[in-house]
Amino acid sequence: MGSKKRIRLGRLLIILFLIYFVYTFTVQQFKINELRRQELELSREMSRLIEERKKLEKEIELLNTESYIEELARDQLGLVKPGEIIYKVLPRQDN
Repeated sequence: MGSKKRIRLGRLLIILFLIYFVYTFTVQQFKINELRRQELELSREMSRLIEERKKLEKEIELLNTESYIEELARDQLGLVKPGEIIYKVLPRQDN
């Protein structure tokens, strides 16, 4: 009878080990999948930020040119050179 108990105990230990292994493997797979999803999301965000940085660098370059500064002053601030007259065309109103 003693050897049957050892065999049952051995089988029980093997089954417990397999259950633990499957559980651990499954949990790790979920963690890996979540990390991959986060990596993809961060990669997309990084690409977006790189593009935004390039755009801002171009704008900085433009801001260092007199012609662009003049264009901004005219368009956004409504400034004019001495002697210039601004004409604004209003939308036509039908009565």
